[in-house]
Amino acid sequence: MFTKYRKKKSFCIRRHFSSFPFFLFYLTFFVSESNFAITGSGRSSINARYEGLGGLNTALGGSPIDVSLNPANLYLTKGRKIEFGGTGTFTQAVMKDRFLDKNPELIYGNTQERQGIGVAPYFAAKLPITDKIDYGFAFYVVGGGPGGTDRIDRNTPTGQSVNQWAKINLPSPLGDSSRIKETTINDSLLIKVANGASVQFGKLSLGATVEINYGRQSRTQKYFDASGRIEIPGQGYQYESKKQVLALGGIFGLNYSFTDWFRMGYSYQSKVKLPLNGNYSIGVNDPQFYEHAGVSFAYSLPEKHSLGFAYSSESIKFGVDFTYVNYKSYLKSVKQSLEHPWFVSPFGNSANVNASLNYQNQTGITLGLEHKLTQEWVYRLGYCYNTPITSAAGANGSAGIIFSLSHTVSAGFSYITGPWSFDLGASYSPPGKNIEGAGGSDWALLHGYKGDKDFNFGGYSFQTKALAVVGLTFGMTRSFDP
Repeated sequence: MFTKYRKKKSFCIRRHFSSFPFFLFYLTFFVSESNFAITGSGRSSINARYEGLGGLNTALGGSPIDVSLNPANLYLTKGRKIEFGGTGTFTQAVMKDRFLDKNPELIYGNTQERQGIGVAPYFAAKLPITDKIDYGFAFYVVGGGPGGTDRIDRNTPTGQSVNQWAKINLPSPLGDSSRIKETTINDSLLIKVANGASVQFGKLSLGATVEINYGRQSRTQKYFDASGRIEIPGQGYQYESKKQVLALGGIFGLNYSFTDWFRMGYSYQSKVKLPLNGNYSIGVNDPQFYEHAGVSFAYSLPEKHSLGFAYSSESIKFGVDFTYVNYKSYLKSVKQSLEHPWFVSPFGNSANVNASLNYQNQTGITLGLEHKLTQEWVYRLGYCYNTPITSAAGANGSAGIIFSLSHTVSAGFSYITGPWSFDLGASYSPPGKNIEGAGGSDWALLHGYKGDKDFNFGGYSFQTKALAVVGLTFGMTRSFDP
């Protein structure tokens, strides 16, 4: 398949202006907006307790889920325990764009608000092996869910009428217009399974964890006529990674107690390289142009460093975490390799497709307070600040908007009865920074075309903004020792 190029000029032109958007769009969509609860903001709120603390955990510890955050803290959870629950995250964002041109028929604008809901369950267990060695296990969903745009206005990539561009015969005025609508549907999932242990050496505790990462990604792109009711055949694309995408990762941690009430913690989470090889189809719903091919693509989840300090007494615990995530080294740009050099772009045929994400390194600070009011009731407060990882050069009208958030406030409580603890945590992120997309960003370049070798990049502008993110986590903890 694809051993020679199509002889039909119309097909080559159509690939020129339709395939190019598909690849650059896909490469910027792996991290979907529903991933915010963990990866997007840089917080570590896997369970209900840490959700209420804003993600504080590095030196504080005391939960079985520590095996996935700082395994050196496993010794702080006394006896045998399990915990389980889930997080629901609601996201809301807005995208605005506008295309101006000397031809009034090409002028358009969009304002589209998007909402999304993601659910992320978790389970963790902690078992003492000896007086100095503790074992932990965890299974949890890092993030995932649908995202994209829904029927936003744009012009045909060639500037031709819909009938000329797509080689179809829609009735007037729909077929005579150059206006179309574009839809992208992105779905991703990332699950982690962790096995780790901690060993005590006096005041020092060391821990290590091996992670198995499972991920998948799918993407669908469709074009519609100006009414948004008729899907244009032969202009759709579908991508799907393999069903079983596995990669190993690791976590190293330490915890040092200066006194009985003050300690320091550090954790390092390694880079994870997900082999998102798969297949995609081009020319969907049109047998004349339909093709199917394999694609190789590796996506790296960046390494993360956390340093924390915690004060702990019988009734009050508080601490501070400092985090650093090295996005820029791994996600400044990404490359996708096709089986055959059929890809047609303004720069010629190629088997390699590059995309510029331009993610920035992220630093953050987290503050958390836990107060045990009685033997039954515990309440928590937290605050987290992270520098945004999205820049103007990496802005995208359909994804990555949640990465513009900086502030998160949180609260939670636990009710303890017998061996059970019922835990609730909630967080809220107010509207983020309004990001004006750069003229040289992938999104702007893809929407600045209006014909073969005819560009109007200066006429296109867009901006994105996260309006709000709300997270709610409910969990239960069960102790098996008196």
